[in-house]
Amino acid sequence: MIGKNPVLPLPVRLLIVLVFAALLMSGGPAKAAEITLAWDANAEPDLSGYKVYSGTASRSYTGSVDVGNWTSCVMGGLEPGKTYFFAAKAYNAAGSESDYSREVAYSVPAACSYALSPAGQSYAASGGTGSVSVTTASNCGWTAAGGASWLAVTAGASGTGPGSVSFSVAANTGSASRTAALTIGGQAFTVTQAGASASFTISASAGSGGTISPSGASTVASGAAKTYRITPKIGYGISTVQVDGVSVGAVSSYTFSAVRANHSIKALFKKKYSWLWW
Repeated sequence: MIGKNPVLPLPVRLLIVLVFAALLMSGGPAKAAEITLAWDANAEPDLSGYKVYSGTASRSYTGSVDVGNWTSCVMGGLEPGKTYFFAAKAYNAAGSESDYSREVAYSVPAACSYALSPAGQSYAASGGTGSVSVTTASNCGWTAAGGASWLAVTAGASGTGPGSVSFSVAANTGSASRTAALTIGGQAFTVTQAGASASFTISASAGSGGTISPSGASTVASGAAKTYRITPKIGYGISTVQVDGVSVGAVSSYTFSAVRANHSIKALFKKKYSWLWW
């Protein structure tokens, strides 16, 4: 019981037992962290409760909370990047307090930041694949998600620390260009894709010794086909036919099927051997 000269309760043995690092989630706005402090109960018969003190400088406390007879409490509202110091006191029925407990400190991790390289990329109507590098601290988690049906994440949908995300861009069959973004760690990776042309041009030419038909530039609707005939002159044969600069052999005809781009075709000829009879 408490008399005229109550005995002060013994100091509290304070521990940090749990940390909630809510601020470390994938790239969203920084959230305040919270920690749970706990201690062993004091054995004094006139013990009435405990107070927990806190501040941002060692042994200089600017706030306190009376937790009654509880032997743990949650301290919330801790700002990212700051260090907090905590100590506790026990008090008796007369309001007399013990000395401070051993001080404990907790440094709240800084909020995660993310950088993407490159910041965006452009593609032709035919589409393609690519990747983007993610730079962040080793303890920072992130996720990646596509923003359109034609822009899909193929690898690296989530990760922790530095990493990379692979993606694919589907062919654009429409005439209008389009733009979408991958969201990675809260950052936008922008992809722009050209629209499919309504028509394309095929340029045809022939060397000396023969003809190609049709010759010159021809306009072909997107997805349509175009056939060319190669005819040597008398005394000549077909040497080779080059399509977009690559030989397809000594063919007498060539068909471009499902045209989706501009092309070129060139026919080359050679003289045949002749024999002179005396």
